[in-house]
Parts: sequence; C-alpha cells; structure tokens
Amino acid sequence: MIKGHCVCGRVSFEIAAALRQPSLCHCNQCRRIHGAPGAYTSAPASAFRIDGAENLGWHPTSARAEQGFCTHCGAKLFWREHGSPDLDVTMGSLVAPTSLRLDRHIFTRDQGDYYEIGRDALPRYAQSSRDADPVRPQTAPDPGPARISHSGRCLCGAVKYRVAGKIRDVIACHCNLCQHLHGYAPSYCAARKAEFAVEGEDNIAWYRSSAHARRGFCKDCGSTLFWWPEDRDTVSITAGSLDRPTGLKTVLHIMVAEKRDYYAIADGVPQMPDNSTADTVPF
Repeated sequence: MIKGHCVCGRVSFEIAAALRQPSLCHCNQCRRIHGAPGAYTSAPASAFRIDGAENLGWHPTSARAEQGFCTHCGAKLFWREHGSPDLDVTMGSLVAPTSLRLDRHIFTRDQGDYYEIGRDALPRYAQSSRDADPVRPQTAPDPGPARISHSGRCLCGAVKYRVAGKIRDVIACHCNLCQHLHGYAPSYCAARKAEFAVEGEDNIAWYRSSAHARRGFCKDCGSTLFWWPEDRDTVSITAGSLDRPTGLKTVLHIMVAEKRDYYAIADGVPQMPDNSTADTVPF
C-alpha cells in the first residue's frame, strides 16, 4: 500500500498497486503549473482511494486532460487523461521513501532556458515517450542576456505579474515542503517587492507555509507562483512562470540533504545540504 497527501492534509490517498517508474516532464504547462518540471508516476485509477476529494480542484490543461491540486494549500497531486484507465500522481506527494527511480525525460523540446537537464544518461524524448524513439541530448535554450524587466503568469492567465528591475538568478530547493507542494524540486528566482506588480491579485490563493512566509497560487489553474516572506524586501517567484527569454541561469541547489530518493542532481551546479548560502546569491 502506497500513501500520499497534500501539504495541509485535506487530501490524502492510498494506492493498492505497483507504481510505474516515473518520468520528468519539461513541457511548458508543467513548468507553469508546478514551477518545476512535472515528476509523475502512475497506476490504475481503480487502485486509488482518495480521501478529501471535495478539496480537489481540477483544471483542464488541454482538451484531453486535466490537472488536480488541493484548493487549500495548492499542492500538485494528480493528472488524468480523459478516457484513460490510469491516474498519474506527483512524486513529491508520495510518502518517502518511494523505492522508485526516474527513467526518462519527456517533452525536452520545451525545456526551460534557465536550467540544464543534466548528464544522468536517462533517455530523452522530444515530446511524449508513447510510441516514440529517444532523441539525442540537446543543449538548453539560450536564456539571453540579463534583463532589467520581466513578466510572467499562471497557466490560465488569471494572474500576471511584472518586475521593473533585475531579478536574482535561480535557486532550486529540494526541501520536503517544496517537493510536496510543487510535486518536484522547484526553481525560484527573486525580485524586490518595490519593483514587483501583480495583475489579477483577487485570483491568488495564499497558503501560510510557515510562521514567516506564505505561498501564492492561482485559484483557477493551481499554478504555484510566489513565496512571500514577510520579513524581507524581496519576493521569490517560480522560474517556470516567467516568460521567455528569462536571462537567468540556475546557480545553486539548496536543502539537498532532504532530496528524494528517485532522482539524481547531475547538472554540475553547486549543491548545499541546507539553505545557509541562499541569501548570498546576488541580484
């Protein structure tokens, strides 16, 4: 029996079946929604028992599929294709250890420009891996030069933002809370609050994830967008929600001591077991 839940605990589930080896999806939709690539495994939908399903929000990501998230904490949980007997579940929502291993990268043609997929020797697929052949590894898209203004949005467009100034390069966080909330280790840049403006603020749901910070996600599509510390003059923004080109690069992995068991970090970027050096990354 495999168990999992959202961050706030209003949605929990059990799976009475073996899980398939997970994939990491680099498509634009996953990055917008998760603030990270989408890490998913799957099992027959009939094997799931979900408690608190009334707290699930379902957003159509296409004409054929929809994404499920907790409407209270914003945790990314499920993806399902209409008519399919299977239900996909995020790796971050599973109770660790998972005893699974990432076995492929998919939709690599849509990879974000702020990170490298890494040298993990896993097969890569330009789109879906279904009835497809792997492709050769490609270099990451060019993020372009550093920018002095930025824009971004949630997947459905109900929340948009602009930054009238430089933003900090990207830090990937591997802490348990972030992985549980995003479904995989998320990547965050940061902006000065005085240079940050939001359109559609009424569409943001806020979840207090600690005594000093809250997380903002779109009420409609569930896209996780912001980490808002109340004792700082900056706001952290999911790199996946930025419009391209970002002009950014990933410069640090933090909280690696809490990294999950199913993936490796193979991009050559410096790693820290905790977050002790995160505040030293300059704008």
